[in-house]
Order: sequence, then C-alpha cells, then structure tokens
Amino acid sequence: MLTLRGTLLNIFTSSDYTNKETNEVTKGKTKLQLLVKVPLKNGGYKNTLYDLTIPSDKLSKYTNNINKEVDIEVGVIGEHKFYGI
Repeated sequence: MLTLRGTLLNIFTSSDYTNKETNEVTKGKTKLQLLVKVPLKNGGYKNTLYDLTIPSDKLSKYTNNINKEVDIEVGVIGEHKFYGI
C-alpha cells in the first residue's frame, strides 16, 4: 500500500455517466483534488494536481481538511494514476 501526501484543495462528485446504448445511468464518483509537491532530481520540486476517487464511506475523513495537508492511502493504476482506498 502507498500513501500520497499533499494539500487537499477540493472535494467534488463527478458527473453521472449515461450509457448511450442501454440508457443505464452510473452515478458520479466522489473525488478529492490533491496538490502534491513532486521532488525533482535537481533538488527542486513541481506541483502536480491529482484527482483521486475515494469510496463514499471515507468522505467524512476528509471533509474538514480542505486546504490542509493530508495523507491518503492509494493504489496504483497504470503508470501514474492513483485511486484512494
């Protein structure tokens, strides 16, 4: 398991998705916007914004932490994509 640390900028719900063939609606997911300082080889850093999907039952853990540094347990999808767990 990995932990991603950054400043929590926003919490939002993505738009619902409607399958055009079946008209089935999938509810939008809860996401955190996290600003992460990524260290560079030259000693500096760059800011990277991540949108992390989290389970709805974990939302209360983050709602009072807007503009604060938080640690979020994540898993990895692909090369540089994270999801909250």
